[in-house]
Amino acid sequence: MRTSGIDRTSLMVLCICVGLFGFASNSSAQTVYQYQPKVPIGYNSNCAGVYAVKPLKSGMLNLRTGPGTNYRIIGHLVPNQAISVFDCKGNWLGIRNSHTSEQIGWVHKGYMKRV
Repeated sequence: MRTSGIDRTSLMVLCICVGLFGFASNSSAQTVYQYQPKVPIGYNSNCAGVYAVKPLKSGMLNLRTGPGTNYRIIGHLVPNQAISVFDCKGNWLGIRNSHTSEQIGWVHKGYMKRV
């Protein structure tokens, strides 16, 4: 229905989109990761702690769905980026979001240093 040259359906969609944008830009909004690890991340006190990515020639460190190069790359970390490590399997470190405990992925420990 049109009234005064304004399409009410379009106006409603615009209002909903503006509302969603406001929610998404809220700093307290929880981060939702698109890809989850195939290998669950537990807790291992021997390797748990805060680590940082060492300087790399390639500029970025691959983040994978599991502890090995045969797992899919789902993201990248940059040098000096601090992350929370909760688990380790062999030479691989399992990363979780320290605020939500959501599983993020796995990185090779040879490219990380404990801080």
